[in-house]
Amino acid sequence: MKLNKIALALFAVTAAPLAANAGVTISPLLLGYHYSEGADDEQIETMGDGVGNGYYQDNGLYTGAALGIEITPSTQFQVEYGVSNTDGIRQDGNDNFDAEQQMLSGNFLIGTEQFTGYTDSAFKPYVLVGAGQSKIKVENAAGNEITSSKDTIGNLGLGAMYRINDALSLRGEARAIHNFDNNWWEGMALAGLEVVLGGHLAPTVAVPPQLEPTYVAPPVVVVTPVDDIDSDGDGVYDSVDQCPGTPMNVVVDARGCPQVVDIEDTLKMELRVFFDNDKSAIKNQYKSEIAKVAEKMREYPNSGARVEGHASKTGPSARYNQRLSEARAVAVKSMLTNEFGIAPNRVSTVGYGYDQPIASNDTEEGRAMNRRVYAIITGDKTMTVEQTKDMVIN
Repeated sequence: MKLNKIALALFAVTAAPLAANAGVTISPLLLGYHYSEGADDEQIETMGDGVGNGYYQDNGLYTGAALGIEITPSTQFQVEYGVSNTDGIRQDGNDNFDAEQQMLSGNFLIGTEQFTGYTDSAFKPYVLVGAGQSKIKVENAAGNEITSSKDTIGNLGLGAMYRINDALSLRGEARAIHNFDNNWWEGMALAGLEVVLGGHLAPTVAVPPQLEPTYVAPPVVVVTPVDDIDSDGDGVYDSVDQCPGTPMNVVVDARGCPQVVDIEDTLKMELRVFFDNDKSAIKNQYKSEIAKVAEKMREYPNSGARVEGHASKTGPSARYNQRLSEARAVAVKSMLTNEFGIAPNRVSTVGYGYDQPIASNDTEEGRAMNRRVYAIITGDKTMTVEQTKDMVIN
C-alpha cells in the first residue's frame, strides 16, 4: 500500500476547508533517538545481498520535520518526514556499512482535553496515531547500495506539548513503530519545538442568550382642566400634571413625572468551595453556590472573579499539593465558563499549595478547612432609578 500518498491526500482534504480559520502548525526540527535493536533478526532475514548475507541497522539519531493543521483546539493532523542515519551491520558483525532509514507518515495528535474538557494549563498531553511508509537502505563504504526494504508502518505514541505562549510550544514524545509488511517493532523518543501560525483554535464556550429589555411607553394621560390644585403635592398643578399620584419623596420634572438618574452599584461577593482529600472534583452541594456567582456576574457585566486554590499539608510533596491547589481553582473556573457561560477572560486562577492555611493541619477538621477554593468576585454597573429628595447626587 502507498500509505504515504494516502496521508498526503488526507492532509490536503482536511486542510482545504479549515485553512481559513484553523491554526497551521510547523515543527521545523524534531530530534530523537531511534531504537531498532528488537528488529535485528527480522531485518537480517528481510534485507539480504543475494549471496547469503543479511544486514540490519544500528540504533542512532533521528532528525525530522512536520507540518500540520489544528482540527479542534486539542487535536491536529500532521505530515512528518524524518531520517535516521546509522551504521549498517552484517550478520557476521562487520559494521563497515552505512544504513539510512527514511520515514514519511501522516499522524493524528489527539489531546486528552478532547475527552476531559479544556483547561488553561500550559501542559497539553496527547496520544499519537498514524501510518506511513519506511525505506531502509544499506550501502557499502564505496556508496553502492547492497540491499533495501520499503515497507508500510504504523505509529502509536504518547507525548505532551508545553505552551510557552500562543505561538510556541515545546514538544516531547515516545513512539512505537510497527512494520506491517515484515512484522517487526521499532521505537523512538523525540523532542522539538512547534510553531503555530495565526494562534491556536479557541475553545467554544456556550453562552446563554441575553434577552433585550422591552421598553413599554407610558400611557398618555388626558387631564381635564380643573381649579389650580396640586393633589399629589409634587409641586405641579393637576391641570398640567402628566403623572398624577407621584409619591411625596420623588423629585419630578415640569410635567410632574419622576426624574431619573444614573447611579453606580458596586458588587463584592465571596465564594468558598471545600474538597475531599486529594480531589479536585466539585461536590454537588457547591454547584448551586457557583451558579449564584455566575448569575451575579451576568448581572454585572464588568465584574471579574479571582479564584484561589489551596491544599492541606498532606500528600507526597509540596509540588504535588501546588498542582492540586491549581487544579481545584481551574475546576471552579471551568464550571463558571463551561456550564454557566462566563467568558474565560473574566476569571483568573492561582494555586497556593498549602502555604496559606486557615486552620491547623495537625487535625482532620483543620485539614478539611484547608482543602478549599476561595474566590472574590468584584464589579460594578450603572442603574437608572427615580431620584428622591433625600438622595445625594455627586
